[in-house]
Amino acid sequence: MLILQYKLYGMKKLIFFSLLALFGGKFIYATNMQANFSYCSFYNQEKGPFIETYLSFVGESLIYKKNENGKFQSGVEVVLIFKQLDKIIDYKKYNLLSYEYEDSLALKTNIIDQQRIPLPNGDYDFEISLRDLNTDEKPFVNTQKLKIEYNDSDISISDIEYVESFKKTETKGILSKSGFDLLPYTSDFFAEDFEKIAFYAEVYNSSKVLGDDEDFLINTYIESFETKNVVGNYKSFKREKAKAVNVVFSSFNIEKLPSGNYSLAIEVRNKTNDLIASKKIFFQRSNPGVSTLLISDDYVNSFVMEISPEKMQDYIKCLEPISSNAELSFAKNQVDANDPELMKQFFYNFWLTRNPTNPEEDWKKYKELVDITQKQYATSIKRGYETDRGRIFLKHGKPNTISEMKNEPSSYPYEIWHYYSVEGRSNVKFIFYDTDIISNEYTLLHSTMPGEIFNSQWKVDLHKRTNATRQIDQENPREYSQDRTEEYFALPK
Repeated sequence: MLILQYKLYGMKKLIFFSLLALFGGKFIYATNMQANFSYCSFYNQEKGPFIETYLSFVGESLIYKKNENGKFQSGVEVVLIFKQLDKIIDYKKYNLLSYEYEDSLALKTNIIDQQRIPLPNGDYDFEISLRDLNTDEKPFVNTQKLKIEYNDSDISISDIEYVESFKKTETKGILSKSGFDLLPYTSDFFAEDFEKIAFYAEVYNSSKVLGDDEDFLINTYIESFETKNVVGNYKSFKREKAKAVNVVFSSFNIEKLPSGNYSLAIEVRNKTNDLIASKKIFFQRSNPGVSTLLISDDYVNSFVMEISPEKMQDYIKCLEPISSNAELSFAKNQVDANDPELMKQFFYNFWLTRNPTNPEEDWKKYKELVDITQKQYATSIKRGYETDRGRIFLKHGKPNTISEMKNEPSSYPYEIWHYYSVEGRSNVKFIFYDTDIISNEYTLLHSTMPGEIFNSQWKVDLHKRTNATRQIDQENPREYSQDRTEEYFALPK
């Protein structure tokens, strides 16, 4: 049994936040007792699979009473039970005792406990029970499913262990792995004061599958939990020689990682870059002082450095049709401030979030569309992307059909754009019209797309050229010969 005690002043905050988030973490909160619990499975080539359990307590949350030495001490009874079909496979019960304190008001250090338990492959019901030894309260009990699955014929990856701190091993003990003593970090929440996220894992059987000393790659990266896209430049790779066990012990500097939900991922790939094995673990970051739109500062080595400040302003403006509200607001501020470096950084990150592998490629594709809007929809006072038709074209792409009428005697010139499918919606239509006839400025009159202009009187407004007045609830103009508006709207060509 290992009992470690140390000061971690942010732990209480971490626990409460994690309890609210509930993203698959293993957190415990019972009355006054505050604790974090997590575990990882590993594989020993000689002894088989085992799990490590990591349990931490906030020292100030425990009850302290005088012991037989006349000093103040807290204690927790811990019970770990592993079952299969109601049969107990392994059982461990022990007491964790804190330091002894002369003064009951002294600042109490936190406690970390780590256990190693051999478990064969299989599915388990895992129960943990915690009871404060200095109270009469009932124990807190939590049960969850646990799966252990390793074999000797495939390359596999252990669970990923978050590491609070480490040092080189001097005397081998329960914390020792691969020449280091690793102090586990038991939460998956990383507050603003965390500068890095360190982690440890093991890759098994690469030599058996690939051959002794064969080259292969281990990729590590951070991705968005929601979109699964790699975040900024939070990625690295390392060439390895195949062994029975390859160690992954690394870290990422997360000072500039914005608040959000993420996954830390490890991949094993062969020489031809085929994915062989992967493992992911969730974490949550709170970093309110960092903008999500400036996540990477690697723009100085990118394509944006070739763009002049004048063009950069125009290029940022042309992103409006495909930007989120946050991006729109941020982009406007950058253009107004006219800071060349911040504009380049924003522009690079805009495309990096959409294509982490090759942001320039996506920009070039979009630039081709911007050039089309400039050629087809620009006016004497507006760039193509600033017009309604240009905006819709950039946002939704080329329509499947366009019904264009410029010479109907009763209506303004108009176009009906028809999309078979847009953002999961079928049969979407946009109606543009040109009220001054000579400017090529077709404004959006009506659309069936949610979030765009919906005008129940669009037919009346389209015919204002010869039907200048309308009733408040009038939806149809008087009939005109050669008017095909209804036909084109119902059956676009």
